[in-house]
Amino acid sequence: MTRSRRLGAAAALALAGPALAYVLPPAAVVKKVAEKRASLEVTSLEATGTVELSGAALARLGALAPAGGASLSLPARIAVKVPGRARLELRPVDAPEAERPFVSVKDDRLAGQGGLEATPAAVALVRALATLLASPGGNDGRALAEALVRRGVKLDDATLGRFDGRLALVLGGKASDPRPLAFVDKETWMPLRLLAVEGGTRLDVRLVDWGSATGGDWFPRAVEVWDGATLLLRFSTETASGNPRLPETIF
Repeated sequence: MTRSRRLGAAAALALAGPALAYVLPPAAVVKKVAEKRASLEVTSLEATGTVELSGAALARLGALAPAGGASLSLPARIAVKVPGRARLELRPVDAPEAERPFVSVKDDRLAGQGGLEATPAAVALVRALATLLASPGGNDGRALAEALVRRGVKLDDATLGRFDGRLALVLGGKASDPRPLAFVDKETWMPLRLLAVEGGTRLDVRLVDWGSATGGDWFPRAVEVWDGATLLLRFSTETASGNPRLPETIF
């Protein structure tokens, strides 16, 4: 082989590097994610911040929804608890605590009020958090695997993809496939995305910026819900705490 051909081959391999990298089997990926979460020793967490809703995410919020279809920004709280519990609560300034809109999931059962429980973007958010952050970490990741399967992710395929500039392992198919998928950071084993059907539409829940000053490895800096190229909901974390006492009655 001539020198020019060797250089060309080397360049081609460099460009194809991510595609040629070894991909663990799906069961091994799920186990790594479960082990990572278990190592944090966090069985409950609470995050406070601001939620922004726009477009279709405002349709069921009644008097809270601004006129003219503008976006809505409100203080909010997220609570997550193992096993399989998550809650998103809006905190309008003038609303009594008992009347705050919320949506929660507990063992796949939804509850809520104020129209948030009928908002697919909000439901997708709590289901994703319950799946990715509130599945028990033992049993070789079996609980997480079962939770992903319930969201429609088929664990018979794993490929490489990218998210937010990072190399990711994609469970359920290729990153471009129009099916339920889960993305995992290839280096840190943190969950990055869950794309699953909610309200008849595949919604994309993104966990953005792990390791930030606000959430560390407990909770991402932001959680977003997208419908294709349209952002429907964004929760921006201001404070996060691990292992708070969360009563079962809030889920």
